[in-house]
Amino acid sequence: SIGLFSVLFMTFFMLKDSDSLQRFFLAAVPPVHREGTIRSLGKIKDILSRYFVGLLLQISVLFVIYSITLFWVGTENALIVAFFCALFNIVPYVGPIIGALLMALLTITSHIEMDFSQEILPLVGYVMIGVTVGQLVDNFFSQPYIYSSSIRSHPMEIFVIIIAAGLLFGIAGMIVAVPGYAVVKVLLKEFFRDNGFVRAWTKGT
Repeated sequence: SIGLFSVLFMTFFMLKDSDSLQRFFLAAVPPVHREGTIRSLGKIKDILSRYFVGLLLQISVLFVIYSITLFWVGTENALIVAFFCALFNIVPYVGPIIGALLMALLTITSHIEMDFSQEILPLVGYVMIGVTVGQLVDNFFSQPYIYSSSIRSHPMEIFVIIIAAGLLFGIAGMIVAVPGYAVVKVLLKEFFRDNGFVRAWTKGT
């Protein structure tokens, strides 16, 4: 919670003072590259804005599905659990598994007085069904919307870059892999547009 608040707090002031930050950044850029840098910053801001709006939509959809599921099975503090499990989805591939295990565990502890095989296991089954529905919606609707409207990259590209970032930098790398990849593509397209490989790679960006 503290980490999330810190990120939101810093993001707010970075957006509020974005013009000041841009002027400070441009002061360190050689004059010959300033025009290209300004164009790149505008594209990056647009891409990241669309990406984070899509990410917020993704978390909101999962939050609603998880909340309904946990309320249905009677899990304690259903809204809080649903929020954090939806938030885990930010971590590609690993996050949904952690969220599903956490919901199953908290559902078990919320009904610890019940018979495990006859009453608790069916409730855990309902939770897994809710998780499956949430992930299907996420994989077939939310994520394609996010990636097609912001990153404009092939799904295989996204998969490879996330795995590579995870191997190199762990969970933090997986979280920033997609927006970081988008930023790199914008910069390469702006400053190396004459390179044939870069032109083919960044087509449509």
